[in-house]
Amino acid sequence: MPVAVAAALAAPSSLAQLVLAPAVFRSHDLPAGATTAFAVTCPRGYVATSAGVSEPARGVTLLDQWPRGLGTYSFRFVNPAGNAARRVTVAVACRKADAAGSRARVALRQRPVRFAETIPAGRGKAVEFVCPAHTVPAGIGFERAEPIAIRRATMHAGGFSFVVFNNGARARKVVLYGNCLTVLHPAELRTEELAFKITTYRDLVEPGTQRISHACPRGWVALGGGFALRSPSHSVQGMAALATGGRWWIENDGRAASVVDLQLVCAMLRR
Repeated sequence: MPVAVAAALAAPSSLAQLVLAPAVFRSHDLPAGATTAFAVTCPRGYVATSAGVSEPARGVTLLDQWPRGLGTYSFRFVNPAGNAARRVTVAVACRKADAAGSRARVALRQRPVRFAETIPAGRGKAVEFVCPAHTVPAGIGFERAEPIAIRRATMHAGGFSFVVFNNGARARKVVLYGNCLTVLHPAELRTEELAFKITTYRDLVEPGTQRISHACPRGWVALGGGFALRSPSHSVQGMAALATGGRWWIENDGRAASVVDLQLVCAMLRR
């Protein structure tokens, strides 16, 4: 059974309201033995609520995925020497509030929260931080060195929970991001609710690499996703929010099926 947390943030409206929710995809070649960085930007007027890998590349590691401005996410991948040249596809969740039949502008705005932490060699650390008042959690981000493994990146009604492990022989720094969402509006508009729902799914993953998809309820759009890895045999090869759902690629290098927690954040503007 999925576990859901639902809440609402005061938000305005005029006539009919909806959230436009395209996903912007970009494929990029990754040469062998190289680190490749690039950025993806939403169309004008949209905010980037989250981003991630929609089609992973074998043997490639995602080092960075972080919000850079209102409508842009930056990525950095490393493709190790000895691996073949690869091609990866990323997706940025671009969202905009639309007030049908009205000249009034109702705008979504993101407020990224940045948290830097030093992780001792061979140790793990739990990191918690919260969204600013009157905002909701929408997506996660990070900047890390390759020995740093993120084992948990989840959201709750007030903010974010990470568990980070340092597999290296010396202390390493990791920078974690929580993307928080709010609504801006003219003062004369009456108030309604921006409803959001965080659902955690407990999925059984067979040995090998498995693609898992979950969908928001009808009429809702996806803001972002999260995960919590219970087994050391699990790793996340890709995760991305699309228009009305999310997609995860989970690798299980164990010999038996085991459970992973996957999280989808959905939202709607409600009269």
